[in-house]
Amino acid sequence: MKSPSQRVRLTIIAHALATAFAAPAFAQSNATGTIFGQVANCNGASVVLENTANGARRTVSVDASGRYTANSMQPGSYKVMLVCDGSVTRALEVEALIGQGVEASFEAIQAVTVTSRRPTIDVSNTNNGAVFTARQLAALPIAQSLSGIIQLAPGTTRGNSRIGGDSFGGAGVTENAYYINGFPVTNVYRQIGSTTLPFFAIGQAQILQGGYSAEFGRSTGGVVNITTKSGTNNWEAGAILQYTPKALRAAPENTYYPQTGVHPKTDGKLLTYRNDDTFNTVFGSAYVGGPLVKDKLFMFANIEQERQRSSYVSKNSDSLNKSNGWTEREARTPRYMVKLDYNISDDHRLEFTQIHDENKKTQKNFGFDYATLQRNNVRTGGTTGDGAITNDSILKYTGFLTDKLTVTALAGRFKSTYPQSREGYQPGIAQINAPPNARVPGLVYNNPQTIGGTVQVANAEDKQSTLRLDLEYSLGRHALRVGIDRNNVSSINGSELAGGASWNYFKDNPDKRVATGQGTPASGGGYGLQGYYVSKYLQSDSAAPKTDQSAQYIQDRWQVTDKLLLDLGLRNEQFTNKNSFGESYAAQRHMLAPRLGAAWDVYGDSRLKAFANLGRYHLQIPTSVALRLAGNPVHIDNYYTYTGVDPATGIPTGLVSLGAPYSPGNEFGKAKDPRQVASSNLGATYQDELALGFEAAVSPQYTAGAKFTFRTLRNTIEDWCDGRPLQAWAKRNNVDASKYNMPCLLINPGRDNTLTLDLAGNGQLVAIPLTAEDIGLPKVKRLYTALDLFVEHPLRNNWYGKLTYTLSRSKGNMEGQVMSDIGQADIAATTSFDFPELMDYANGPLPNDHTHVIKAYGFYKLNEEWSLGSNVNIVTGAPKSCIGNVPTAQNPDGQNPGAGYGSSVFYCDQKPAPRGSLGRMPTDLRIALNATYTPRMIKGLSLKADVFNLLNRQTTMATQPVYNSGADSVSAFYGQVLGRAPERQVRLSAEYHHKF
Repeated sequence: MKSPSQRVRLTIIAHALATAFAAPAFAQSNATGTIFGQVANCNGASVVLENTANGARRTVSVDASGRYTANSMQPGSYKVMLVCDGSVTRALEVEALIGQGVEASFEAIQAVTVTSRRPTIDVSNTNNGAVFTARQLAALPIAQSLSGIIQLAPGTTRGNSRIGGDSFGGAGVTENAYYINGFPVTNVYRQIGSTTLPFFAIGQAQILQGGYSAEFGRSTGGVVNITTKSGTNNWEAGAILQYTPKALRAAPENTYYPQTGVHPKTDGKLLTYRNDDTFNTVFGSAYVGGPLVKDKLFMFANIEQERQRSSYVSKNSDSLNKSNGWTEREARTPRYMVKLDYNISDDHRLEFTQIHDENKKTQKNFGFDYATLQRNNVRTGGTTGDGAITNDSILKYTGFLTDKLTVTALAGRFKSTYPQSREGYQPGIAQINAPPNARVPGLVYNNPQTIGGTVQVANAEDKQSTLRLDLEYSLGRHALRVGIDRNNVSSINGSELAGGASWNYFKDNPDKRVATGQGTPASGGGYGLQGYYVSKYLQSDSAAPKTDQSAQYIQDRWQVTDKLLLDLGLRNEQFTNKNSFGESYAAQRHMLAPRLGAAWDVYGDSRLKAFANLGRYHLQIPTSVALRLAGNPVHIDNYYTYTGVDPATGIPTGLVSLGAPYSPGNEFGKAKDPRQVASSNLGATYQDELALGFEAAVSPQYTAGAKFTFRTLRNTIEDWCDGRPLQAWAKRNNVDASKYNMPCLLINPGRDNTLTLDLAGNGQLVAIPLTAEDIGLPKVKRLYTALDLFVEHPLRNNWYGKLTYTLSRSKGNMEGQVMSDIGQADIAATTSFDFPELMDYANGPLPNDHTHVIKAYGFYKLNEEWSLGSNVNIVTGAPKSCIGNVPTAQNPDGQNPGAGYGSSVFYCDQKPAPRGSLGRMPTDLRIALNATYTPRMIKGLSLKADVFNLLNRQTTMATQPVYNSGADSVSAFYGQVLGRAPERQVRLSAEYHHKF
């Protein structure tokens, strides 16, 4: 039988659930929460809210109907006290969560101080997201990264391993926005990822897939919203040491040449040896927090460093130079965060956050012999200082000017630099690439260049400064929120081929043109008579672009009735992208984004919520776009036949040219006129979204819900390289365009575009209106539909658990700003839409399409000393495509521009191969478990073991879709495994926490 005090507590909890919408409407900041409630039978009452950690107090009035609201509350625990006739009569304790509302209401019953549970269903919210607290993150076996947190949320999947990042709701990995304490920390150069802060400095993490209000923007994917920990009135300190030993790590699987059926020399042969690769990781973190001045000034500091040591084979079995085929690498990631909180008064608060994020990589290269599968001890260069250094400074002010008016102001800046030093690098030595099937028997092909790919420009950096102002005003049942922000971004970045050039060898049909407008191998004589030819490829991109971004929004959270909430918003964004000389080449104004949300407390007691969201979301283009589209890029192929190869340098001899220097996008190093880079009526990238769902408290122990989401990409910005419509327009209008060489320009595919170009080469710009039919490109299409289901057990009876299931489909002709299946991260400048011929059969399931996703995670406290945690992730595989050459039937005269791209269209073996029609990658099943021991004998000590990928399923995550090598030959690498799930590993942890 329950005691009287227990009955009182249950009565108050039940009332909290039953009156969740008795509160007035309120606005919710992107870095704070809201506390609201109803007061019964207490005239002239006020409510005092006291942060139990730092003593910060705020007093708000109760209106004539008995309602109160306190917005812009720092996330954390609060004691909510009802003051009647000058004295505290009752009190509740609640936890404010980032971006959410929590109700604390008072019944007319006997005075008692109790602890209230957060309402089972948050009927005060219309967004689609999840919030994870530091306590939850510490209890779950997850990777200690933002990506590890993101993968807990429904509607999210991992991006293709060739590019990385995370996909929200079928969107590309560049379409997400990241915030720390209200400050945008998204990578400004490529928009993949963000600043990383120490993991144990995270206080709360909100993951929004969609449906977010007008204060959020610059995202058509999702939002990652982080608040950090702060100091309290009690000094505390702690340290964490983790070790992931190589001895407890499973051996990674080897990679083999795929079975193509046409390459007997390589089919099934060992490509890259991995079984002896070793990895071990040591991670350390220390933190301290407390009052510098009690109740006034607080600090929290966290410093961490992860050190990973690895040894692995870094060259494949057919690499021309294996003298640097074995690599020993040490990667260190020192990070720190310092947070200062100053309670100037009960109504004014100041916060300062400093974040330092650094990546250091030291690498030593040695020889490796595939015949014996052994390394040697002869060092041949390496890398030191390769990485990034980022510093973020964030200052934020919050002022409760009146009960109804709140102001927040934020100023921040960050800077990232990218130091690099490559030992043994020889700048003047060209790279040599000669696959086994492209080598003339009897000739020696060598590659003396130890560095492959590209090297970055000197003094590379990214910078951003941000100003933001938000005002909140409560007007009866309306909570109005308005705000403005401005970001000024600049970059110095770019790259060039290591050694200045690469010689790429091919073998193909001797009578087939090697590229559009080029000759056949046979026409060049020499080994070309047998189909052997070579290309000298030149590539360099560098720029110092800038971007100015700004936005304004207004939001009205209107409590129409006690059961119905409408969230009405309108956002307006602008951006101006500038080249290295500060000249605008692409700009957008009036990017209007209406947002409508609704939440209906069906029974009025928080047992069942129905909600809906309808909104538009825009996306900017990052600074990296300027490298190729507003700079002076060089991407040139020079094709030759040859009669020999220098055995020392690998460079061909006896060269005979097969044509003039060739660049599909006319990228010959000439600086581009910013006025001629983009369509003059360029429209912004935007997406529309509809979401409908419900959440229900199906029992005192469980909640459940469902949500249907529909997203459609309406417009995009992409580069276009087809000069034929311009020449046709010039002919129709009797305009001389004979001197104009078409580069790639920014347009809106599938729409009318007006270009302003110097066709005659005399400096006179001509306006060229082209219809969508003139251009001939299809409209952009990306449709995402999903049904999300969940069941959750709140933290009660010593355990917490959540199970989510997503049934989804992402289909269209464009993934987003990248093409991850071919590893292309040229943001808004992919091969998609360059020419109409490249879009044949491009419609189909997209790379981030995963039909079924199941996520299950939770933890259970066995007793005072032992607890267990689990995290299960099951994702069906991404679609597989075959991307090959333009068929002969589609290129009878050799002038099809798509043929100049090589293996880049959805044809294989001369037949159509629609996108995603080659089946699916296997299902990725990952099980992680942990056990934590907190001995009573040593207070504050915790020992934990996490096991990741328990079953050691090294599932194939990506394969090579490129079908051809050269004009007709099937690539020996078609179908090669390019990415796998990481092998099983065990992380051992010891943590000590002490409160003074």
